[in-house]
Amino acid sequence: MFPAKSMHILATAIALLSSTLAAAGAPLDFELPTLDGKRFFRLSETHNRITVVNFWDTECPPCVREMPLLNRISKLHPDVLFIGATVSERNKARDFLDDHPVGYLQLAKPPDPGGFLRRFGDPVGALPHTIVLNNDHSLCAMRTGEIDQDWIDSALQRCR
Repeated sequence: MFPAKSMHILATAIALLSSTLAAAGAPLDFELPTLDGKRFFRLSETHNRITVVNFWDTECPPCVREMPLLNRISKLHPDVLFIGATVSERNKARDFLDDHPVGYLQLAKPPDPGGFLRRFGDPVGALPHTIVLNNDHSLCAMRTGEIDQDWIDSALQRCR
């Protein structure tokens, strides 16, 4: 077997490579169950559509603050796919959304949230983290931290 130090170096290299690929514009894909558990969602099945993915947690105040903005903008841009990807446990996230409903697609927690976030350019797992993918599902805008109207307008414009 490999020594622990070698495994740590390998894991770090994989994480950095994943972040580099995301930043370099390589097409991204994932498959996760919807939060309601009714189906699986695969990003690659949404061809030729700009996509905003917002990673959030019920215990993250900036995540909670930006949800009404994302909900409002999703209604103003029906041609753009908005996705919420929680890192909270499914029941906790569903209970939260019962009290704070949004009208855009919500996905369940991935098996490895930290690895999932690294794939999408967030090497430390900080939340909220929002990415915008162009029609080819290549990363064209990214922000770690709370977004505002100006940022999302600029990101959508840049990614068209």
